Amino acid sequence: MTTVVVTHAVGNMDTWLGGGEVRTKTFSGFCSGHRIFRHSDQDRVSIVFEGADLDKMKAILGSSEAAASKAQHTVIDPIEFYIEVEGGT
Repeated sequence: MTTVVVTHAVGNMDTWLGGGEVRTKTFSGFCSGHRIFRHSDQDRVSIVFEGADLDKMKAILGSSEAAASKAQHTVIDPIEFYIEVEGGT
């Protein structure tokens, strides 16, 4: 289990923010918790996943359900993934 940060643009911030319940349900399948950060000047977000299981994350986010949710909530590719570096303090 590790910490992962994901960053991406969104087409419509209000639409994206309105999908929080769906995100919480989806993300609970691979992490113990998440926090969302919104860019101050752009329609971009970063999500910090705590206690992430990388194999489950890859499977869930690669599913057809996740692809449909991305489209519905105006997620814009590319999505950048940053994986915590053990001992990288």
